[in-house]
Amino acid sequence: MHTPLYFLTTLLAVAASASAQSTVSAANSSAYGANAGWLDFRPSAADGVVVGGAFLSGHIHAANCGWIDLGDGTPANGHTYSNASAGDFGVNHDGTGTLSGYGYGANIGWIDFGWAGANDPNRAHFDLGSGQWLGYAYSANLGWINLGTGILTTTTVAYPDSDHDGIADAWEIQHFGNLSTAGIGTDQDGDGQTDAAEYAADTDPNKVEEFLRIVSQNYNPGLTKVALQFSTTRPTRSYTLQTSTTLAAGDWTPTGASFLADPGTETTTLVTFASGPRRFFRVAAQPPLP
Repeated sequence: MHTPLYFLTTLLAVAASASAQSTVSAANSSAYGANAGWLDFRPSAADGVVVGGAFLSGHIHAANCGWIDLGDGTPANGHTYSNASAGDFGVNHDGTGTLSGYGYGANIGWIDFGWAGANDPNRAHFDLGSGQWLGYAYSANLGWINLGTGILTTTTVAYPDSDHDGIADAWEIQHFGNLSTAGIGTDQDGDGQTDAAEYAADTDPNKVEEFLRIVSQNYNPGLTKVALQFSTTRPTRSYTLQTSTTLAAGDWTPTGASFLADPGTETTTLVTFASGPRRFFRVAAQPPLP
């Protein structure tokens, strides 16, 4: 019997955070600059850096430089610091780990996190799988700050959801302009995927043709391996394949660890399974390091 497929995106419930705690690892919180010395990205849980899905907030502290502000967590447009005024500056995150924008210290001036092109390995960024920071930030007054020196790590990424609808506030504002258009169970483009499911997959909730789905299946002769191709995938999301023999709610089992998308908009993964009369598969998407 030919093995059928079943597709479903997962919904991600994100807790609201009025006063976010630092997401930086207490054990791996330092970067180093030759002219600045060691910089602590988690001087305390309350004051340290918070890595969000769209932007950063919080403070770095250096014994030689004092406090450095990476943003107050309230960009004027709700999702991206403009860095065009003293009242709307900070470090932005494009969702793939790449950083841009500016931090500011009263004693040192501005620190540039986006000085290089997005694909430059020396650009300030963090790895979506491990959370480890890499690359360099640059200050005209301090020179280079090596973010990889002290194995600086964010253990998680914050996705505040103040209206508790399963959609992170910054993403909701970016796609709908407000927090009221989308809600629990809404489907603005009518493609059969809720807006919360579109958020989980980072597909466009205003384009009916764009949603996460399995598009092809190629089995070996013994029906114990299958290459599953699914679309539309994003570098801002991680994925897991799950399998079931009954489609019952409690019968879904992950086939392996989470993985990131292939380049482009389609991803292929190979799944090995025991032979049997039938087997169903579904792909689950979520923001990395939730």
